[in-house]
Amino acid sequence: MSKRIVAFCSDLITAAGPQPTDELARRVAAAGLTKSTNPVTTVRTALRQSPIMVHLPDGRFDSARRMLDGAALTHRVRYGTKDRQVLFTGPELAVLDHLLVHEGSLALAAGGAVTSSLGEFGGWCGPPDWLPDVPTDSLLAFRLRNGRLWVEPVAPEPPRQSSELERLRVVLRRHLKSDDSLNNWRSHHTLGHVMLRAIAEVPDLLIDPLPPLDEVLQLGDERWARDWPVESVEGLRPGHRVVLEDVPGALVTALRPGCRAAGRDHWRVDGSLAVGRHLPNSHALPSRRPSGLAGRSVGPCARAA
Repeated sequence: MSKRIVAFCSDLITAAGPQPTDELARRVAAAGLTKSTNPVTTVRTALRQSPIMVHLPDGRFDSARRMLDGAALTHRVRYGTKDRQVLFTGPELAVLDHLLVHEGSLALAAGGAVTSSLGEFGGWCGPPDWLPDVPTDSLLAFRLRNGRLWVEPVAPEPPRQSSELERLRVVLRRHLKSDDSLNNWRSHHTLGHVMLRAIAEVPDLLIDPLPPLDEVLQLGDERWARDWPVESVEGLRPGHRVVLEDVPGALVTALRPGCRAAGRDHWRVDGSLAVGRHLPNSHALPSRRPSGLAGRSVGPCARAA
């Protein structure tokens, strides 16, 4: 019921702008979405708990969909996007990811929709050619316009020093100091809330593409909030190894003691980690190559690439 209340209020706010709790509660009750004897409290609680709603200082509520309309969020691709349909994102797109997960899909300006594969692959999935064909380390801008998501290359790249970028740092620094500090494994959640509060204060904060937020805040690759649920590895012969590619440094460090304790060697080359087959088949390893995060078995003499 809470999710239905949030969706209903989000639609109202998107159409009419920020609304006071009393008005939202009246509309929710009239729509038959709550039987509470105190609908104001019910609605306020539901909206405060939602990652896509913002309680403004004046007491009104605003929605992420309305606030993000026109804002440009950037992401640096780790692998070329040609023929890829799955994109792994990080904290830099957290605020948009919250909206995607909550709504289930976002309509694409080019047609079709992008969906969140959290619980399956942990990325954003779209139709063929939904991602512009760009090489490794290119910058993409994700922008909502009138309810549709535009994905466009950013060229030339925005400068590393500008008044707009400094303004972003100042606003984020202020809100981060007034909120919980970023945690390695919860930065998605924290940064999403902080970004919405920052945009509420400065609506045109991200009107033009800027460097990705993870680079601006120097979060590092290990600050990923998603797990990697994937298929189990079966049929490996003794002496073979499993290679995980594009592994964050923090995970490599965390796995190293376990590998040594199990008497298995391992190494890391260019973000790859190879471990002996001491992992039981019930463990899961990445297996989808288009995502840029893949699991593959190699012969005992093969080298990590």
